[in-house]
Order: sequence, then structure tokens, then C-alpha cells
Amino acid sequence: MSTVKVSSNFETSKQKVWEAITNPEIMKVWYFDLSNFKLEIGNEFSFYEPDGKEFFHKCKVLDFEENKMLQHTWTHPEQSKGCSIVTWTIEELESGKVEVTLTHEGLDSFADGGEKFAPANYEMGWNALVKTSLRNYLYNIKRLIFTQEINASASDVWNKMWDKDLYPKWATIFCEGSYYIGEMEMGNRIHFLTPKGEGMFSDVVYMTKDNLMILSHIGMLSDFKEMALDAETERWTGSFEIYRLEEKGAKTIVTAEADCVDKYVSYMNEKFPLALQELKKISE
Repeated sequence: MSTVKVSSNFETSKQKVWEAITNPEIMKVWYFDLSNFKLEIGNEFSFYEPDGKEFFHKCKVLDFEENKMLQHTWTHPEQSKGCSIVTWTIEELESGKVEVTLTHEGLDSFADGGEKFAPANYEMGWNALVKTSLRNYLYNIKRLIFTQEINASASDVWNKMWDKDLYPKWATIFCEGSYYIGEMEMGNRIHFLTPKGEGMFSDVVYMTKDNLMILSHIGMLSDFKEMALDAETERWTGSFEIYRLEEKGAKTIVTAEADCVDKYVSYMNEKFPLALQELKKISE
């Protein structure tokens, strides 16, 4: 049977991880809104994805051991007759770090639901949840959200946003002379640079033209070269920067989301709205 297994190590306590995967108020912050979840064997709970009502999830707690393991079913009764099992395990390593492992078994039972339920999609989703969303909660990395209404079509805004000649005109708000190298296509590596060769390298993990761009920031650049991940970078690598474009009549609503460590929150809160206002100017 098809299985997805995702593991990641964190500098935290087993108790904090346990609370993150069993406390509904905390889960709402980084995971899903599981308002009817109870830590009781046999408890049935249900939820939708955060951004819509397309996928109804229905689950039942099968087993748990405090601070060590949680296991429950995972079904999509509106789209598939299949049933799978999700298991969370928490283990303290000799290094002092805590290893969190998510195992999702039985994914082939969702074959009747179509391509959206392919194991590869679950793998992408669980990697994002465990390695980024859970990590962000444990390390207090904030998800900042900014919006800007632009009097132009989504296609026009998208082109102004990512055209290599025009990108520097709005990105210069963050750092004068900013530009990027690479092609904005799904799966590609992008270098975001200053004229001095400093910056960040990122991967395009998902993209639908004129609608959605998801960047995963991997590490830092120096002298135009990718630097090895150090202890500080390890804490935020994989953080997301997301752009959503929603066309409403003759206008487009741009929503930007950025994962941000504490020391840059004030800077981003100041600069991001200004950058989106500059994007508005060059798009209209």
C-alpha cells in the first residue's frame, strides 16, 4: 500500500510537540481547525482545508501514548470510499533534539477519488506541514499577510511582478537594486540578489500562472554563491513566501504571505506594504 513518511528534527521539547498535535487551539495556528478533536480513543473529528471547502476530512482516534504517539484514521467520504491511517511519533534523540515522524499509510485506497488524491500530493502537503508549518510554530516564526488592490487584470499584475526587467522596480523597496536569476517555473531554483551578490536562494515549489506562486526559501547567498546551511539558517530553511492573485472584475487582489523570524518582523511590516504599493503603480 502507498505510504508517505516525513521526519524532521527540532530543538524543542516532546511536550511542546505533543501539545502542537493534540491541542485544538494550537493546531488551529499551524495545522487545521479541528474544533471537535478530543484526545480519546474512538473520538471522531472532521475538518476542511484552511483555504476552502473542497475537501472534507473525517477521522477517528485509534490509539495514543502521551508525548510519544498519536494514531487516527484519515478519510475523504465525499470524494472517496478509501480509508487511510495517520501516525505521529515523537522521539527524543541523543543530540537533545526531538524527532517528529509523520507516517500516512493506505493512500492507494483513495485511487477512486482521482488525481487530486495521488500519493505525491500528500507527500508535498505533509512535507510542508511538518517541515515548515510545525517548525514555524515551534520556533515562533510568524506568517505575515499583506494585501493590495490593483486596477489591472491578474495577467497584467503577474507579468509586472515577475518580468525580470520590472521585478527590480518594486523589489527595490526591500533592497536597492534587487533582482533575481533563474526562470519562474515550478521546480526551478531562483537566486534573489543584491548588486553586491548577497541574497537568498529559493525553490519554486508550486505555481499556477496569473494566480499562485509559492516560493520556499532555502538558504543564503554570498559573493553570488549558495552558502552551506548553518545553525541559524537551519531554523528557517524551507520557509514560504506566497503570492495569490484574485481577479475581481477589472481589479486584482494581491495577497502576499511571508514566513518571518522575529528579528525581521518589523522590517517586513514596514517594507512589504510599500513594495506592493510600488507594484500597484507599475501595473496600473
